[in-house]
Amino acid sequence: MYHVIRGGYETKHPNSFVRSCPVGISNYLLLIIHTAGQFQIGQDITHITPGHALLISPNTPYRYGNPQGAYIDDWLHFSVSSTIDFPKVFPMTNQLFPVSDTKTLTQLIKQILWEASYTKPPYLKQNIDSFFTVLINHLLASYGNKDLITTASLSYESQFQSLRLEMRNTLSEKHSIKDYAQIIGISESYFQHLYTDYFGVSFQKDLIRLRIEEAQYLLSTTNLTMEEIADRCGYTSNVHFYRQFKSLAGITPNKYRKYGPPAIHTDIP
Repeated sequence: MYHVIRGGYETKHPNSFVRSCPVGISNYLLLIIHTAGQFQIGQDITHITPGHALLISPNTPYRYGNPQGAYIDDWLHFSVSSTIDFPKVFPMTNQLFPVSDTKTLTQLIKQILWEASYTKPPYLKQNIDSFFTVLINHLLASYGNKDLITTASLSYESQFQSLRLEMRNTLSEKHSIKDYAQIIGISESYFQHLYTDYFGVSFQKDLIRLRIEEAQYLLSTTNLTMEEIADRCGYTSNVHFYRQFKSLAGITPNKYRKYGPPAIHTDIP
């Protein structure tokens, strides 16, 4: 379905860099933009901040660069088979729009280029199509939320995602809004606001839920004592652990281990 022509990732162009194609090109060009830039698509000129994407369709005149300094982007030239109604699949061609996680998009482009260079048949086409599908789905999600993605929050989402993964893997340690807000460099109130926006739940409720889910897993798969499980899940008080576990799981940890898991609740008092 998709054919990779050429591309690059995290490519740093000099201050004098300008790419100009007055009559366009014969294939699609995807750009993930990591710096400020000035873009002309057809007759429209737009100045953007870092963290935007642009898919230029064939035969579309374009010109871009960064008059303010160096220009950095991921770029991918590709074609699409005639069996795909690409304008319908990807309706935002020739439109600049913000993306919430440039790191993931960069990694996907990097993987697509690796597959195109080193994977052999019969898996080559299948792997490229699979990674393209994931890439396009991420872009579609960002485009669908383009009015909700603010410039101020663009640079934070990947940090929050990394933070949450780290938190999930270190539940036995202390985790606080104050510490994480300082790491990211924002106020505690703004941290709480962004966390809820990104994950649909407050930091504190999410941390409790992650700890109880881990406790459920340990109760089901290990012979650890209740005290050991409480400690691994970050509880210094067994009473506090029992109370929160029963609040979410609906039964005590002992009954959970004996009778199995009921549905977990989300109403944390």
